[in-house]
Amino acid sequence: MIRIDSFPTHEAGSLKYRAGHVFPFGASVSGEAVNFSIFSKEATSCTLLLYHPGEYEPFIRIPFPESFRIGDVFSMLVYGLDIDEVEYGYSFDGPNDPEKGRLYDPSVPLLDPYAKAVSGRTVWGGEIAEDNPFPYRGKIIRDDFDWEDDRPLSLPMQDLVIYELHVRSFTMHPSAGVDYPGTYAGLREKIPYLKELGINAVELMPVFEFDELEYRRSDPADKRINLWGYSTVCFFAPKAGYAASGEYTLQADEFKNLVKTFHKNGIEVLLDVVFNHTAEGDELGPTISY
Repeated sequence: MIRIDSFPTHEAGSLKYRAGHVFPFGASVSGEAVNFSIFSKEATSCTLLLYHPGEYEPFIRIPFPESFRIGDVFSMLVYGLDIDEVEYGYSFDGPNDPEKGRLYDPSVPLLDPYAKAVSGRTVWGGEIAEDNPFPYRGKIIRDDFDWEDDRPLSLPMQDLVIYELHVRSFTMHPSAGVDYPGTYAGLREKIPYLKELGINAVELMPVFEFDELEYRRSDPADKRINLWGYSTVCFFAPKAGYAASGEYTLQADEFKNLVKTFHKNGIEVLLDVVFNHTAEGDELGPTISY
């Protein structure tokens, strides 16, 4: 038996698509298609933008038909995508009333806030093209990591001995003696050392994708690096610049493997998350997604 709802109903260039599923938000592989689902409370329309890696302009724009919208969610299944060769974003139209915080502009490509991986920052502190209109793009990952039935340890809070650390700084010095300094893989190599200290929990300073070059927005000559990471670009994407495998878009798997290995060694993992400021700064931009 073949499910009727597995067939595409629309075409755009060489791609076929149909109405998608509201959940999960973000971009997720669903059979032979990729499901794109995104929320916007006041948008009047939404367009999916698909890019080839490194190219400034999308190779195709697919507007969401009104019938693909359920409440405030736009969702679409797109068939025939090679997820290793595709990056994505969105554009929205809607009210533009800055005094009320409504800044819809369909000419501005936007990152998916639910992206599980983000391109453009695979090398820590690497130079970026100032003329790129869309430096942060969503990447589609295969969510097939084998957790081996891993679960949070749920150690009693009063029993935790917490070591707060910065993923990059903790392993960058040669004295760390790791093969992959400054990365999740490098931190994994230091687990025996952490166990020797007697700790049973690590608190990781921000590990989500952030803009370490944010000072250059106001002054291109300012070469300072924001080391700490309290300028989040995307709260669901592990920072690619912290991954030895970031150039292969495997930062999510590398981070998951770190967490799983911590748990196997009896170490709880806490994440430092700050929601009240992001890489967008203020109304002057840059506009990324929020």
